[in-house]
Amino acid sequence: MPSKSPSKSAPPNSTPLSKSTSKKPRFRTIKKQHKSANTPNVRTHTLSAIAREIFLVRRLKALLVDMFMIYTPILYCAYWILGGAQGFRDSQLAIFVCFVSYASICALFIAKSGQTPGLRYVCLQLVDTSYTPESTQSPHRQVGFMRAFVRVFVWAFTCAIVVGFVAPFVSQSRQCLHDRWLKTKLIDRDTPMPNAPKA
Repeated sequence: MPSKSPSKSAPPNSTPLSKSTSKKPRFRTIKKQHKSANTPNVRTHTLSAIAREIFLVRRLKALLVDMFMIYTPILYCAYWILGGAQGFRDSQLAIFVCFVSYASICALFIAKSGQTPGLRYVCLQLVDTSYTPESTQSPHRQVGFMRAFVRVFVWAFTCAIVVGFVAPFVSQSRQCLHDRWLKTKLIDRDTPMPNAPKA
């Protein structure tokens, strides 16, 4: 009988490959992995997400507190000087003086600590976004008096023409129009503030 030929043995250095490692990844899988690696995190654009991002509820609470603690005493003083609410409504100068007084007091609070009483209550702080920090430990700078003073007037103007309410929901920066024009921003109070010169 003819002798059986010896079976071919595998080379000593070669190892058997499993099915999972021997198969090449499909083109679609590689494309999906490459796309997910290069795609940045996309923020949700729902109204509730934008409202949380711009601190909408906290802004409204801060405004109510400031109106109650700052503007209301100014109005009472004006009523007392002019002899009542009717005299105040008939005097355009008195209305302007009261608003200037309100803007001045708010600007003093902002220049001192970056917070009005309302912003302190809701733990928000106004900072300067035009400042380029020298270190990552102090990324923000405090806003000065004049910029905070002008900001109140710009805020009143943008709200009067309704653009101020719509701008944060349609802009990519999610900033109010008066903050974008004056290069300011509201942040959480926990963010550190540097001892940099005021703008």
